[in-house]
Amino acid sequence: MITLPPYCRDPFTYHRRKTRVVNVGDVPLGGDHPIRLQSMTISDTMDTDAAVAETIQLVDAGCELVRLTAPSLNEAENLRHIKSALNRRGVRVPLIADIHFTPNAALKTAEYVEKVRINPGNYADKKKFAEREYTDSEYEAELERIEQRFKPLVLKLKQYGVAMRIGTNHGSLSDRIMNRFGDTPQGMVESALEFVRICRRYDYHDVVLSMKASNPLVMIQAYRLLAARMDEEGMDYPFHLGVTEAGDGVEGRVKSAIGIGALLEDGIGDTIRVSLTEDAVCELPAARAIAAPYNRRERCAEAPEVPGPDERRNPYGYDRRFSHEVGLDGLAMGVGQPVRVELATTVPVTDLEGTLGQIKALTVPAQTNDPVCEIVRLRAETPADLQALTRLNERLQQSPAPPLLSLCVPLADLADVPLLAGLAKIVTTPPCEEDPTAWDQHAQRALMWSQQHGTALEWRLSLASIPPFIRDPHGSTLAGLAYTASRLAGLAGLFQPCQGAFSLDVSEPLPAYRYLAAHLDAQGHACPLHLKTTALHDRRDLLYQAAIQLGALLCDGFGDSIQIDSDAAPAEAVRLSYTILQAARLRMSKTEFISCPSCGRTLFNLQTTTERIKSRMSHLKDVKIAIMGCIVNGPGEMADADFGYVGSGPGKISLYVGKECVERNIPTDQAEERLICLIKDHGKWVDAV
Repeated sequence: MITLPPYCRDPFTYHRRKTRVVNVGDVPLGGDHPIRLQSMTISDTMDTDAAVAETIQLVDAGCELVRLTAPSLNEAENLRHIKSALNRRGVRVPLIADIHFTPNAALKTAEYVEKVRINPGNYADKKKFAEREYTDSEYEAELERIEQRFKPLVLKLKQYGVAMRIGTNHGSLSDRIMNRFGDTPQGMVESALEFVRICRRYDYHDVVLSMKASNPLVMIQAYRLLAARMDEEGMDYPFHLGVTEAGDGVEGRVKSAIGIGALLEDGIGDTIRVSLTEDAVCELPAARAIAAPYNRRERCAEAPEVPGPDERRNPYGYDRRFSHEVGLDGLAMGVGQPVRVELATTVPVTDLEGTLGQIKALTVPAQTNDPVCEIVRLRAETPADLQALTRLNERLQQSPAPPLLSLCVPLADLADVPLLAGLAKIVTTPPCEEDPTAWDQHAQRALMWSQQHGTALEWRLSLASIPPFIRDPHGSTLAGLAYTASRLAGLAGLFQPCQGAFSLDVSEPLPAYRYLAAHLDAQGHACPLHLKTTALHDRRDLLYQAAIQLGALLCDGFGDSIQIDSDAAPAEAVRLSYTILQAARLRMSKTEFISCPSCGRTLFNLQTTTERIKSRMSHLKDVKIAIMGCIVNGPGEMADADFGYVGSGPGKISLYVGKECVERNIPTDQAEERLICLIKDHGKWVDAV
């Protein structure tokens, strides 16, 4: 394995990746400038009035850079008229020309726009899924051919002072790259770097790069690898972030938040687009919600670095962290088990009927086959709460199958807890003792109680729970938190098979859980981790922050159970939990739709078609369906889907199974039925209940 420089300055402390500044017209991006928001028009670029109106609508919604497709010379020429019309209206937003397959169009657009986006997978190469072995000399000859084809654009952009985005897409890697590097993040990175090196040879540096994929894990790994490789080669170009083909609705926003947010947490990213199969203007509120915390954070003084342990995590590939399996009264958590969903009731346990109602709402599916909360968390913090548990237990025992419960209770009150029906886990905080011996004894009592009653034990840690004898050398830092955990884990080792799990109450979960996992692993403690968000009460924060805080950690291989801490309605919290797990590719609970955002290339009404297909096929659990407007990324993204529905011409659809096109040029009005037949032929269809 090639040793690379770190992809970020410090995985335990936020630092934004330092880049050169690239000016896109009047908008500088990179360096210390805010994370810029951009989108792409849906209108036909030949329809000047529609393109201008949509661009103005995007600018009014906060879009700072607007992209338009230019699939041929005709559209490239018409960008001049669009630009002029915008100037007459006093709209000075930088325009970006989106180019696939047509270098001659790219050269023409350079005269009218502030930035040109090219895709290295199809600018000078082809994609036919052809297999061929290249010798080193043959590969070098191909690179020389690419340079001759790409050089005119580089020189023209340099002459006109126009920026360029080298935008690699996982779904459109060339056959040449695929044959040498495979359908991998490494292939994506090499595809881009070949073009960047050509730019550098001609002293052209107004370059931005992107590594987009419909799979957030692939996208995260590719950007990290690109950052490391660029550091290795002394490059400092800005990054444009986005999850392509994210889809629509909550699913599209969650996928985008996970992929973009995970990288922004790493300090990577200078401009973003949330690609939704919706009207383009709908992308801006989502992009703003994702970027805003990092723009605010950048204006704050940087926190001091916290020296951390060596990580065993592979940031360039997915490996789930190993943890011991812990029993939960018939359920289990840990490696080898699905990541469990746990949610808390939001009414006090003294409200018996309210608590029972929420337990039912969390654990009884609204419709057949709907996912449910697997563990319900209750809180008992007062004598009145403890008394209410007895009444609650009487009602729970009347149920033929009591739900699994976890109970948050102060350590001092543990002896007064009645043994609830379905109690699977006790959640408590470490002792408050200042003396290490007394502290150990109190912790051992909790472990003994857990063992005697056959429940798991979860230690809930915060910076305030670090005991004085650990805080003295380590302070109220992540190191102090981690040393508290390792001391508790060492005590838990005396009480096998009960193994302590850990959760954190901290303001920045990502670096804290990373630090905790690295420290525990270094000490040989394979304790499960319960991932918990910060308290989220605003609905917008609930969606985006839950996705970022949990999804980024899950994509790094951390987490044996998850909990969204919010006052959301039970059904909403359950759906969001499973949507995050599915977006992180860990648990499939419904059909996975991979659908591209509409643009001027789209060959059918993508939004209505997607809605129609989803209405008929959303019940197909464990099936992935791709809905693509054209062939730019369609065939490539089929590799991540079971079935594909791809525009092949006006009024025509081609159907795919994986990468293989199995039916071509079907009339649009017949395509959905043919897709259903195809799913049935492959044994993936079930009737909706």
